[in-house]
Amino acid sequence: MRNFDSILLQIKGWCVTTALAVGGFAVAYHKPALILVGQGAVLGFFMINCQFRVFQRGTLKRNRRIDAELKNVGIMQVLKGAGSFDIVGTASWNLIEYSDASLIEKVRKGLPDIWSEAKRPSNFSLYVFVTCCLLVELIVLLL
Repeated sequence: MRNFDSILLQIKGWCVTTALAVGGFAVAYHKPALILVGQGAVLGFFMINCQFRVFQRGTLKRNRRIDAELKNVGIMQVLKGAGSFDIVGTASWNLIEYSDASLIEKVRKGLPDIWSEAKRPSNFSLYVFVTCCLLVELIVLLL
């Protein structure tokens, strides 16, 4: 799980770096239209952040199910095939469910999870702050 956390930190770091760089260029060259590029970058990084959060939560859920199965049935019995579900591909949650689906079906199934993540204050607060900073820069440029 530390890998997921470090990836999420990198996503947020790149978002701030990109947005501030684009905002700096917009101010330095007096190009207010560049602020839109910065806003697009913030939105893109926000969506990537939400997608990684969904994957992280799915992996945690899968790990909890495996842990419960091992506790209830026993390690040796699970290794022999006993239990309520197959423990194959432990690192790849829900891939079997999505493997034969079309792209539209994958999006339809995954969008509610991404929307749920997008509504969490811990996910959107940084992106709202960066967006507000870019809007302040835009106001300064237009005045």
